[in-house]
Amino acid sequence: MHEVMGMQVRLNIDDAFLRDIQDKVGGQARVADLAKDAFTLLRWAVDEVASGRVVLSADCRGAELHRLVMPTLARVEARARATEHG
Repeated sequence: MHEVMGMQVRLNIDDAFLRDIQDKVGGQARVADLAKDAFTLLRWAVDEVASGRVVLSADCRGAELHRLVMPTLARVEARARATEHG
């Protein structure tokens, strides 16, 4: 059997920020599980932006669109554009 090696990450996260997420998910949500979900979502968003797509959210009617904006995705978008034109 192969042992899966991974990188251990230590983060300082504001208590109120984390409690807010846990309250919305369910107070028993483990921090490690939330972190894994966060990295999974980030990886998906990075892949989408690298493919020239935009990550959006919408209300239940499909209206009121909001674009996900964060420095990491802006860097991915800039790299993708440079590669496309480059």
